Amino acid sequence: MTPVSTRPPAQQLVTEAVELVVAPAAIARALQLYEQLQPHDTSVILQARKILTQHIFGMVDRGELDEQKLIAGSLAHLKAIERDRGIKSAHAASKKPGKTRRHPRFNGTRSKDHP
Repeated sequence: MTPVSTRPPAQQLVTEAVELVVAPAAIARALQLYEQLQPHDTSVILQARKILTQHIFGMVDRGELDEQKLIAGSLAHLKAIERDRGIKSAHAASKKPGKTRRHPRFNGTRSKDHP
C-alpha cells in the first residue's frame, strides 16, 4: 500500500526536494565539519553518520527546510550525545586491558569432548 500524504501538493513537492537534495547535503556537510573538529575512528564516523541522518530527517519531518539550520541543529545534537554518553569507538573497545579472552594453555591432558 502506498503511503498517502496529508500535505498540500505544493508542500509535498518542497518536502520531497528537501528529503532528496537538502537533507543529504546537510548530512554530508555536518559529517565533514564533525570530522574536521577532531579526527575520529571509522566506527565513530559511521555512528555519527547514523545519528546525523536520523536527526536531520527528524528535523525535516518537523518542517525545517533550511540547510544551515539542519547542519547546526544536527551538530549540536551530536555534540550533546558525545557529552552525555559518548560515542564509543569499536577499535578502542577492543584495546581495553583485561578484556582479551585468553585460552588456557595446553597442559598435555585432553578433555573428554576432544579425545
